[in-house]
This record gives sequence, structure tokens and C-alpha cells, in this order.
Amino acid sequence: MIPTKKKKVLFVLPSLASGGAERVLINFMNGIDREEYEPEFLCVCNEGELRGLIDPSIPFKSLNRPNVLFSVPHLYQQLKKSRPDIVVSTMAHMNYAVLSLRRFLPKKTRFIVREAITPSFYFKKYPRWAYLLKKMYRRQYPKASVVLSPTETVFKQLKVLGVPRDNFMLLHNPVDMGRIREGEKSPLAVFDPSQEKVRFVACGRLGVQKGFDRLIDALKGAGLPFDWSLHIIGEGDERENLEKMIAENGLKDRITLTGLLEKPWPYFAAADCFLLPSRFEGLPNVVLEALACGTNVIATRESGGISEIAVYAPDEAVTIVGNMDDFVAEMAKVRSHNKPGFAPSLLPVAFRKDVIQNTFNTIVDQVAETI
Repeated sequence: MIPTKKKKVLFVLPSLASGGAERVLINFMNGIDREEYEPEFLCVCNEGELRGLIDPSIPFKSLNRPNVLFSVPHLYQQLKKSRPDIVVSTMAHMNYAVLSLRRFLPKKTRFIVREAITPSFYFKKYPRWAYLLKKMYRRQYPKASVVLSPTETVFKQLKVLGVPRDNFMLLHNPVDMGRIREGEKSPLAVFDPSQEKVRFVACGRLGVQKGFDRLIDALKGAGLPFDWSLHIIGEGDERENLEKMIAENGLKDRITLTGLLEKPWPYFAAADCFLLPSRFEGLPNVVLEALACGTNVIATRESGGISEIAVYAPDEAVTIVGNMDDFVAEMAKVRSHNKPGFAPSLLPVAFRKDVIQNTFNTIVDQVAETI
């Protein structure tokens, strides 16, 4: 009996920047069934911190282009050379690029695209291009075999734009409990236990989207009824502005920009509360990871699928607020726990890595059956 040839699945990213959408796609790729499929990885720009997450046995290629727009001819050449059976991509501009090339590729080629952020975020960020972006959603997304999203909020916005729901599939972000809690038996050595204060932690790219600027502004003269500190983990273009705001608001002794950490979870676990002041999100990975560390969360209502997480989470694990005044008011209710180690996980089973990975593999199987 002649063995069945494995189908080739090409995973495509704009870059290896440290973001939630990039991590999710890499995790899906690493966990694909190797008995049935040959995964390959392609990125537009070979810059970023996530190269180490990629399984070294997976072939890696980079177009070495500065951005997706200038990569399209090179992307086409690579797709033509690689001849994948299935292409998997994430983030709107990357999805537009691969789907726009569909008609130039073999008819058997199938596409799975993942939309992790609400479309309204892009329209507000790029108002001059909003009309074109809406048109691209309507024209390109129906070409995919499957459109994945971790939150119904994204699908609701796509439906309003006139994108048919025929190929939509909800797939939550996977959380690797083993990796996050790998040091849970060791004492937490993040904060000084001799200092009695409430510890807040936030994490994300230092950009306007994450809302750290409005959190800092709201904490100016907030008068929280206890001693407190806030560690913001991450890097980005807004660092200089945030540092200036911290200094001008007299908060240098309370707020620390920790920088990018490969493993931020001991901070999450040691915190009395995790803060998410975002202006836009899809399904925020950091909230899921904080819950996995046993830490409660305060988040803004604009944070994409946060309300969907709250439905699954234990009561009072996720507090959602409508404005920054209420955000600070909820912070004032937090009490110090001076945690010696990881608290029991608050993560709902629906977001566990093994559950989500199995679902993703099933989706790939279903798409492969149509080839």
C-alpha cells in the first residue's frame, strides 16, 4: 500500500514581533498533526523576539521585506515555489495579501485566515483608509475556506460590514498552562515581601492601543487608600511618552516600565490584580494568562472579547468597567495578598491549550478534506 502524501501547510506572519496574534499562530503551527501534515513557516520581516518559539524542525523562511505592502510580489513567488496545500495567516493586512493572490495559485490551494482584532480598531487607527479596508474585508474574506476569530465581537463587526458568516469559526486563544506555571513550586521572588503594598501589574506592547497612557493619567492624584505599585511589562514606540507622563505626574516611585520579559508570568502570579486599560483588543491573551496564574483582572469594556472571558471565568475573577474613573474605583477595592507562590488557576477549561489545539487540528482536517 502506497503511503498517503502529507499535505503541506504554510503558516504566514508579517513579523516575529512579540504580540498575542503572532504567538497564537506559532503555537497552532507547532501543535499541528505531523502524521498528516508538513508545516512550513514564512514571515515577511525577520525581526522580532519570537523566533525561539518556533519548533526548530519546521522549515523557516523570511522574505526580508520591511512590511507586507512591499512584500506582495515576493510573497507570490514564495507561494508559487512552496506550493502549499493550505495557507494559514493572521492579522488583517497579512490576510488581505495572501487572499489577493488566491487566483494566481493552484485551484486546490485552501486558505485559513485568523482575525484577532476588531475591524473597528483599524478604521480608527487609519481613518483615511477606512473605506478601502472595509472593501477589502468584503471582497477578500469570503475567499477563505475558514475565517477564525477568538471572539464573537469580531464576527459581529464583520457581519455589519457585509461579510457573509458562511465561513466563520470561533476559536479561542490557547493558553499553555504548563509553560506559564512551570515554576509554580518555587517561591516567587519578584517583589520584596517585607514591603506591605498592593501590587498591580499590566503587560502589553507600549502603544496607544493598550491605553497605558490613560491609566497613568487616571492614577495622577487618584488617592488610592493604600500604598501601591504598578509594573508595566513590555516595549514599544510609546515608551518615551509614558516615561514623560510618569515623571510629570509624580509617579516615578510607584510606576515602573519593566521592559519586555520573555517569561512575565511570575509577575502576573505575584500581583494582587492584573490591569488591562486597552482601547481595542481581540481576545486579550494577557488576561487569560493572568487568570492562569490565579490573579484577578480589571479591564476596560473596549477590550474586545473581555466580556466573553468573564462569562467563562469564576465569579468576580474579571471586573469590567466603562471608564477610567470606574477603573480606579475598582483598583481601590483590591487588597494585598503578599503571595508566596502561584495561586490556584482561574483559567476556564475552554481556553486550555490542548482543547484549542485539538479544535484547530480538526478545522485543518476539515479544510484538507475539500482539496
